[in-house]
This record gives sequence, C-alpha cells and structure tokens, in this order.
Amino acid sequence: MESNLPDNVKGLVRMCRPNLLRLLVFIAFTLPTLPVAVGQMPGGCPPMPGIHIPQSGYQAPIIDYYQGQHPDVWQGDQPIERFLTDLAIRSWARVEYLHYEFEGPKSFQLGAPVLNAADPLTVADNLNGGLSTGVGVIPTLGPMSLKDISGVRGTWGLDLHNADLEVQVFGFGDNDSTFRMTNLQGFRLTGTEATGTVARPNVVLPLLSSGAPADAASANYLIFDESYSARLRTSMWGAEATMLTKAYMPGEGPAWQWLGGFRYLQHNETFSQTGVYNNGGTAADRITQIAGTTVNNLYGPEIGARASLNHRWFTLSATPRVAFALNDYTATTTSGPLIDPADPVNRVSQTEIDFTPIVQLGLSAQFKITPNFSIFGGYDFLWMYRLTRPYQNIVYDSEPDLGGAFVPNIRQGVTHEPFNAKGLNLGFVFQYWSKAWSPSGSA
Repeated sequence: MESNLPDNVKGLVRMCRPNLLRLLVFIAFTLPTLPVAVGQMPGGCPPMPGIHIPQSGYQAPIIDYYQGQHPDVWQGDQPIERFLTDLAIRSWARVEYLHYEFEGPKSFQLGAPVLNAADPLTVADNLNGGLSTGVGVIPTLGPMSLKDISGVRGTWGLDLHNADLEVQVFGFGDNDSTFRMTNLQGFRLTGTEATGTVARPNVVLPLLSSGAPADAASANYLIFDESYSARLRTSMWGAEATMLTKAYMPGEGPAWQWLGGFRYLQHNETFSQTGVYNNGGTAADRITQIAGTTVNNLYGPEIGARASLNHRWFTLSATPRVAFALNDYTATTTSGPLIDPADPVNRVSQTEIDFTPIVQLGLSAQFKITPNFSIFGGYDFLWMYRLTRPYQNIVYDSEPDLGGAFVPNIRQGVTHEPFNAKGLNLGFVFQYWSKAWSPSGSA
C-alpha cells in the first residue's frame, strides 16, 4: 500500500511510525494508575471517553478513636456533681486535739459508814469469832485521778446563706486509774502476819447491819490481809448538730449569733475492786470481788449564742449553750465471790430515764495563716447536772448469821451527782473559700 503513495506522504508515514509505537507503550503503562490519580485529584475528573472507572456512592468509613473509652468520672454540669461542688465550696472543716480533766471520785470512801470510828481503827473479825485483826484502814478513791485524758474532735461547717450549719463529733479514749496495796503482810512479826499495824494496816470494807450503820468496834467488815486493788475506767464521746443565725454585724468587728440544735453524749464508767485474805498465809486465799458499771446516754435539744470579735487575721469567740437533755442510763452492780469461793455471782441492773441539763462554755481563738488555713485553740468547760457513777451505787450491807457471824449482802442503790469535764483544745481549720475572716467558735 505504501508503494502507491506519493513520495512526500511516504516520508511522513516513515517518520510517524516510531512515535505511534511510543504512544501505545505510554497508554499501556498509564491506564492501571489512572483510577488512583483521579481519586486523589480535588473533586475528581470526569472519565476519559472510552475508559470506564468503577465508582461508589458510599462515603469511606470514619474511624472514631474515642469509641469504647470510659466517660469522665466527674462531670461538673450534672445535677449531683454540681450540688456536691457547691457544697464543698461553702464548707469548712476543723480538727482538734483535746486534753481534758474529768471530775474524779476525790476522797470518796468505800464501804458503809461507821459510827464512833477511832484513829487508828481497830477491827474485829466477826467471821472468826470476833477476834481482833489489829489496825485496819478503810480505802478511799483519793489516789485515783482522771486527768490528762486525750481525745479528738472534728467539726464540719456549711454556709447556708441565711444561716450556718455545724456538725460535730468528739471522743475520748478509755482512761484507766488504779489504786493498789500489795504485800500487806510484809515486815510484820512472825506469827502475827494477819494482824494489821499502824505501819502495815489491813484493808477493810465496813458493812451495814441489816441496812443500818453500826458502831466501829462491833461492825461487820470484809478484811483483806494480803492485798487490795481498785480500778476505775472512764470514757466519753458525743455528737451534735447546730444551726447558727447570720451575724447581726457581719465583717470585721464584734458579732453576735443565736444557735439552736440537738446533741447526744455518752459517758461510761467501770469500777472494780479485788481483795485477798489468807489469815497471815495460813489459809487458802479468799478472794472478794465487787464491781459496777454505768452507761449514761444524754440527748436533747440545745440553745445558746456565740459572741465573737472578728478581724481579717484572727477571730476571738465565746459560745455558751445549754442542752435540755434526758439521761437514759443503765447501772449494774456485780458481786461475788465474797467470803466463800463457792459463793454465786450476784448481778443487779437498773435502767431509767432522768432529766439532766448539760451546760457548756467554749472560749476560742483562731488565727488565719493563709486565706484557706487557720490554727485554732481554746478552752472548754462542760457540766452535767445528774450523772450516775458505779462506785457510788454499791450498797455494802450484811445480814446476821448463826454464831454471831454475818452474811454479806452487796446490793445496788442508784444515786446521782453533778459531773464536770474541762480542758484545752488545739487544732486547725481548713476552708474551701476565702473570706476576710473565717467561721470559728468553740465546738
């Protein structure tokens, strides 16, 4: 066919033949990569005529890297979290160390009263035919002390716009006071170990005779010539919730607030005594045990006031208040064995409710260290009108027996007496919000 073409056309065909071959090779290598290039171009490109590229109407999946993760624990926009946040912002907390002294038994004499008691007191043993046992001493609880009692008190306060709420809890650990007289027979002459002397007297507990006091020379006694010990344990804790009005003159300067609330207080005591008699070491030990416990539960409404002097760096305050409380108490007395190891253990318990006002005065000083932190110190005096205590509830009685002997009759007679506790407190106050002066006062 080429031979029939003119000479100038034949030359053009020979020149274009190699270019056509290069074009076909270029197209062959470009077609496989064309769909990828089109997909990467912005908006894509329309397909070339004669070339069909597969298309899809679906969007490529979006990977959510947060899918499956836990939500935030605290979300401030939720109702509960918002309430708790506002509660914390308006709160303050105080923690105090308490160092108190409780009213002790003083010189309370154990046993029954006797008539015409001489000094020294010469005692006859009516359980042994009325033979003299020499000098005897009636124990008192004077050596016992209820001082240096440690405790802790925590107070949480809340600003309620038109009032202040204070919730308080306090407690003292068990305080233990013991009185002992051991080796009573030491340094006595041989053969007279059972006979008390002025230097080494026996310990004796006088008894009533059928409920009536007897003459010291003829009274019945529980006699201990080997050893004697008495132990008193006491503890106290309580809680109260108080609402205080807003200060009449807020800010710096003097302020006055009324208060009202409810308080609960529990005072517990255990008293026990143990005496040993063995007739100068010639007989088996005769162990006598007498004990008592009291639980005073006091609760009732409370009213009072708080006067304070406020400054941006310190606050001085006095908080008197009185609770019109009921004392729901339980008193228990236990005795036995008394003169025979086979004697049964007698236990008498009584539960009653009595009216017992509680008066407390607190003096305090609070010094601000930072806008949110203060140190706190003060003095408290607490007084309760009627409290029952175990060593006062024991009635030391006896009944006549054959041959001039007697049978001990240790029973219970509940009595009441005033009680006070006083001491120092020292601690710190932490508040969440900053003010020119912070809430304070005796707790």
